[in-house]
Amino acid sequence: MAKKTTHEKVASAFKTLLARAERVRVNNTEVTSATANCLGKWSITMKLKGGKELALDDKALDAITYDKGDFVVHTEDGKKENRITFYSMKKEVPRHI
Repeated sequence: MAKKTTHEKVASAFKTLLARAERVRVNNTEVTSATANCLGKWSITMKLKGGKELALDDKALDAITYDKGDFVVHTEDGKKENRITFYSMKKEVPRHI
């Protein structure tokens, strides 16, 4: 079995925390609901408090990074970043990255 790259570990940790977190925030705005699809291609749509949405697909997951406890996803134009944070009782930090 091939050893996972750091990027593959980040993507795996993101998917794991997405399934078990009690709360999720994007740019410090609470996520009120999310829909994930893993059939065919991976995608997720997060609805944020205030009516905004953040949609992520395989391409976004390929570019996800991890910085200071947050998962960072850049917008398609690369000008803005979305910082995604997972919480249970406290901030969730993946130990294997």
